[in-house]
Amino acid sequence: MTAFMNFFLRIGRYVVRRPLPSILLNVLLMLRWRCRIHPLAYIEYPLALRLGRGVRVGRCTLLCRGRAGCAIQLGDRVCLHDGVILDALGGYITIGSDTSVNPYCVLYGTGGLVIGSHCGIATHTVMVAASHTFDRPDQPMMLQPIHAQGISIGDDVWVGAGVRILDGVVLERGCIVAAGAVVTRHFREGCVVGGVPARLLKHREGFPK
Repeated sequence: MTAFMNFFLRIGRYVVRRPLPSILLNVLLMLRWRCRIHPLAYIEYPLALRLGRGVRVGRCTLLCRGRAGCAIQLGDRVCLHDGVILDALGGYITIGSDTSVNPYCVLYGTGGLVIGSHCGIATHTVMVAASHTFDRPDQPMMLQPIHAQGISIGDDVWVGAGVRILDGVVLERGCIVAAGAVVTRHFREGCVVGGVPARLLKHREGFPK
């Protein structure tokens, strides 16, 4: 009897995660949200996905395993290029309108990841809205509690190729992050930053210092 029940529980979990084959599911999502989704895009927990009008989703992976109701939300005309991975990972990811996430970016939303409108996220960028604690040397780090403050990126931000943005970071409106930077702290609007760890390089004209 126990084995019989376990079988049906596994089937039930799969139906919630993947109610339909990818191609059919993606067609239904396109009709529902009036957007374009690659036939081979992989989407888990689609009931927790919200898409704006004109969204374009390439051959991506969207794992909406997070906040009840809406784990991943994309604004109007957001473009996710091939190879992008969005994983709410127990939290949420929100991307504003007219933002482009270029190929092979990986975005984790454990503590909450918010990206504004009109942003450019260049290829191979990684954003991780959580970190492991390591206070107890008697316990493996992977078993210790997660610390998750979240990441906030304002409107009109340009993130260069290969950037790493870590938990707790705030990038205000108009920031530019140079390629290869590792961002670990808050930068005010109009800052141009770069380096490992990222530091202020200059202020953009027209923004307060």
